[in-house]
Amino acid sequence: MVSIEKKEGANLMGKKYKLVPPDGGWGYLVAISAIISFSTTTAFAGCFGMMYDDFINAVSMSSASVTLLLGIYCISIALAAFFTSALLNIMSKRKLAFVASVIFACGTLGTVIMTTPLMFFLTAGVFQGIGLGIMYNLSCTIVNEYFTEKRVLMMSFVQTMTGLNAMVAPIFVKWSQETFGSKGSLLLIGGLSLNNFVAVMLMQPVQWHMKKVPFEVNEKTELKNLLEVEENKDDRAETPVLKLSDLSDLEGTTTKETLEKYFEIPAKKKSGIRRVIESVIDTSLIKTFLLSCTSLGPALCSTADGIYIVMVPQYLYSMEWNQENVAMALTLYGFGDLATRVLFTVVSKWMYKLGIQNIYIVGVAIAALSRIGMLWSNSTMVILVFFTLMGVAHCSIAVLMPLVVSDAVAPEKFTSAMGILLLLSGSLSMGIGPAIGAIRDITNSYASAFYTLIMLYGLICVLWPIEMIIKSRKQRRRVNKEDYESSQLKKELK
Repeated sequence: MVSIEKKEGANLMGKKYKLVPPDGGWGYLVAISAIISFSTTTAFAGCFGMMYDDFINAVSMSSASVTLLLGIYCISIALAAFFTSALLNIMSKRKLAFVASVIFACGTLGTVIMTTPLMFFLTAGVFQGIGLGIMYNLSCTIVNEYFTEKRVLMMSFVQTMTGLNAMVAPIFVKWSQETFGSKGSLLLIGGLSLNNFVAVMLMQPVQWHMKKVPFEVNEKTELKNLLEVEENKDDRAETPVLKLSDLSDLEGTTTKETLEKYFEIPAKKKSGIRRVIESVIDTSLIKTFLLSCTSLGPALCSTADGIYIVMVPQYLYSMEWNQENVAMALTLYGFGDLATRVLFTVVSKWMYKLGIQNIYIVGVAIAALSRIGMLWSNSTMVILVFFTLMGVAHCSIAVLMPLVVSDAVAPEKFTSAMGILLLLSGSLSMGIGPAIGAIRDITNSYASAFYTLIMLYGLICVLWPIEMIIKSRKQRRRVNKEDYESSQLKKELK
C-alpha cells in the first residue's frame, strides 16, 4: 500500500493518504472482461461429450484415452497457471493475457481440422489448457486487485454470468450441431473464443485507477513514528537496525517471532540455482499453503469434478438416453450451478461470516450425496433432479476456489498461490484421470469409476473439518499468548 504525506499549515504531523483499490469504477469493466474470459474458456467444458462425441467415435478412442486427454488438458492448465507469476516478471498482465488469448484461439480453431487423436490432444488438450490456465489466473488476480470490500459480491456476479452462459451452452451446442454439423459447431465455438481479445483490452492495471483516501494518525501510529530509529547505511552491513515503523499492528500481534522481523540482518548471498527457483516458486507458500486442505481440498475436488463431467455423458448414452435427454440433464446441471451463483451474489455480505471454507465443505458433501443418489436411481426424472444438485455442488467447487485462496494467503501472494493450486490440480488429474478411465475399462462399469470419485469427495469432507478444528485451537492459544506478550511489551515501552 502506497502512502503519501502532505503538510497542512502548522500541522507538523501532516495529513496522511493511502492509495486503495477503487472497489468500482473501471473495476466493473474488469469484471466484464472476466465474464468474457471465463465464458469463452470454461462455459463449454460441460459440453465436452456433446462437442467431440462424433470425433471420439470416429477414431475409436477408449475411456482411458479420453481421461488421458483430460489429464493433459489439466496439466497444461496447471503448468501455465503456475508459471504465470514468473512470466509477469518479464511482461505485463495485458501482454501475457494477449499471448494466452492467441494460444487458446489456436486450440479452439484447431479442433475444426483435427483428424487424429494426437491432434486432438494437442489442440483440445495442450493449447486450450495453456490459454485457459493463464487467462483464468490473470482474470482472478485482476478482479482480486480491483475489489476489496466488494470482492465476494463481484466474484459471485462474474461467476453468475458465467454460469448463465454455461447453462445456455448445451442448448447452443445442440442447435449449432443440428444447423451446421459437428465441424461447423466447433468452428462457431472457436470464433466465440476470439472475444478474449476484447477482454484483454479491458484489463487495465489497477495502478491507473487507485483511489487516494485520507486516514487518521492514531496514538499507536504516533508511538511508532516516535520510536522509529533512523537507518545508518554505513553501519547497516554490520549492525541490525530496529524499525518499529514496520510493525503492522503493535497491539495483539507481537510475539517473539514478529519482533525478529524488526531486525534487518544483511541477507546472505544466494546461489544462482536458488535465485532461479525462488523466481518461479514462492517457497514461503510451500508449508503454509501447499500442505494444507485449503490447497489439497479444492485441487482434489476440482479434479474429481472435471473427470466426472467428461465421463457422465457417455454414461447416460450407455443407459440409452437420447441426445435431447442428455442435453436436458446438462442444462439442469447448469441451472443448478447458475441458481447457486445467484444465491451467492445475494448473500455475499454474509458469506465471510458463515466461513468460505465451511460453505465449500458443504458443497463437497452435496457433490458426493447427489452422485450417490444418481447411481442408486433408474428414474429419468429423479436423475435429472440429482443433476441439478450436482450443478449446485459444482458452483461451490468452482466459484469458491479463488475465494478460498484469497482468504488463506496475503494479496501479493494470490497469483503464486493460485498457480500452486492449479499445478497440484493438474498433477492429480494426470494420475487420477487415467486411473479412473482404466477402472471403467477393466470393470466395464461407469458406476465403479464414479464410486471411486465419490470416495475422493468423502475424504475431503472428513479431513478438512479436522484440520479446521486443529487450526482453530492453535489460533486461540496463540492469541492468548500474544495478548500476554503484547501487554508486557507495552509496559516496557512505558
